[in-house]
Amino acid sequence: MADREIQVRGSSVVAGLLEPVTTGEFLGSYWLQRHVWCRGAADRFSSLLSWPILNRILEHHSREPHRFRLARQGHDLDAGAYTDEGPFGRKIRAGAVTEQLRCGATLSFDAIDEVHEPLTRLAESFEAFFRGGTKINIYAGWRARHGLDLHRDNQEIFIAQLDGRKRWLLYGFTADGLDRTGLREHSLPPAGAEFDEILTPGDLLYIPRGCYHLAVPMNEPTLHLTIGVKNPRESDLLQWLVDRYRANGAGERDLPCLAPSADRIRYSDQFRTMLLDALDADLVAQYLAETGSNCKPRPVFNLPWSATAEVLPPGRSYLLRLTAPASLHIKADASAVLLQHSGRAYRFPRGVTAILDRLADGTSKPIGDLLDTLAERFDEETVRLLVALLVKHDLIVLTPDDNGRA
Repeated sequence: MADREIQVRGSSVVAGLLEPVTTGEFLGSYWLQRHVWCRGAADRFSSLLSWPILNRILEHHSREPHRFRLARQGHDLDAGAYTDEGPFGRKIRAGAVTEQLRCGATLSFDAIDEVHEPLTRLAESFEAFFRGGTKINIYAGWRARHGLDLHRDNQEIFIAQLDGRKRWLLYGFTADGLDRTGLREHSLPPAGAEFDEILTPGDLLYIPRGCYHLAVPMNEPTLHLTIGVKNPRESDLLQWLVDRYRANGAGERDLPCLAPSADRIRYSDQFRTMLLDALDADLVAQYLAETGSNCKPRPVFNLPWSATAEVLPPGRSYLLRLTAPASLHIKADASAVLLQHSGRAYRFPRGVTAILDRLADGTSKPIGDLLDTLAERFDEETVRLLVALLVKHDLIVLTPDDNGRA
């Protein structure tokens, strides 16, 4: 069977955020190694989030207090100070939250990529490019008091400054010898930072995992995104191997501890053979193909049509978009293709690869364009059938066109 891989978006989005640093330069000189500061035009993040949109998000998710976090000078505020217990569980009190922010607290909202589509698309682009699970949080501050204490994260971090200014200090991979006395009492950062700069709207700062850092507002409204990428690690690879062998019935047999030496050696040879059987030379690529990495599962709904017998709406104007957050791994033979995506395997007619190729950039395209492009190879009924198969397995999203036609 011929193997191939379809890269699904990501690279162009990440490249735009990293400018003027190229993606090649970033991967070769900074990724997993050291920080980099990318200056940008003040409005380059304006399409991602604004204060009015943030207000609406906070209002509509006030019954999800687990997403809210208020912190001041390194300490989380007690949730009882800004939530009420009611008949339907806890609910955020807007006035109490605002008062705490006025007094110097920093607001964070967890996993905002799950509730705001532009940030969902951004997180998916990061997952497609870096092949690691991505989560986006929002942070807002007003006073010159730090929210979170000096700390290091267990993932790769990208800071996108949306509005206002914020001072960022990076201290490298050890905090030994840093005097935090002034930080605890007066939000005065410790001396010795290797990076001490003020980020303004349009700036992007990459902080590698394990690097100690601190952010301090500038006594003005400030808003930034934290894009966290959890790069797969060797422990993930080992767990995949364990799960793989357990799925084949291995792992439950007793070890021949009391058997003669010759039997133990025979068992050991057989076990080694089993371990190596069906493993590719490129273990990393095989792990990514079979597991989908550690990317966040994102549900897909195509109602009402996906629940009908037809699956697809009539007409040629509605839009199609591939949902895959990372590469699609395809093995093809004369009759079918085996597609691996997000840890699942699908068997499709070979014709689906023509559709996947045309949607691989992640943009939405009218089904009419697809029908016209593939007209020389397939009739309309065949294309619609193949698209319907992909929709049934949540690999394609259906959206109305610009005129709202489904």
